[in-house]
Amino acid sequence: MRTTDKYLPSDHDHWHWSLARTEDDINDIVAMAKGFYETEVSDIFTTDPAILRQHIDLAVTAQKYTLNQQQIIICRDKTSGKLLGWAWLDRGHYTPYAAEEMADARFAHIDLSLPNRTRITLCAQIIQQWILWCSIHQIPVLISSSIRSEQEAFLKLHQRFGFKRHGSVCYFKVENYFGNSNE
Repeated sequence: MRTTDKYLPSDHDHWHWSLARTEDDINDIVAMAKGFYETEVSDIFTTDPAILRQHIDLAVTAQKYTLNQQQIIICRDKTSGKLLGWAWLDRGHYTPYAAEEMADARFAHIDLSLPNRTRITLCAQIIQQWILWCSIHQIPVLISSSIRSEQEAFLKLHQRFGFKRHGSVCYFKVENYFGNSNE
């Protein structure tokens, strides 16, 4: 058993994960990104919710027809339906020096008003879902990074899963996760 298995989704969680599908999902994703994370980049970029909405909408539409190109998942409270987090992963990335395909974790946003333990659990569940998606679609390398000013816990969590960290970028060889269950 891996030490990270304690984060696996269970019936005891007060939330559930699903693929983003609806207009409400898209609206809630854009609102969360604006409300909690816009300030992380607003001194560099002129953010525009309409542009983010367009990209999310296109990705959600593409996901309906091709589940193996990208994944946008959402986490909602089972009782209230409130969006607690969302994540976006896509594939088709390569370095100039290697032939292995990479999946790139584009976003992992979690409601920052949640307790720390819940945020860590949700983040760990996102990472688990990314690894599983890469494995199912035979994508050998997963990369994840952070631009947040408060990123240390996020990056350390990746290291607990076995990612190799270089600065604020974490790299993961997917086959290693399923080939070694004794972390």
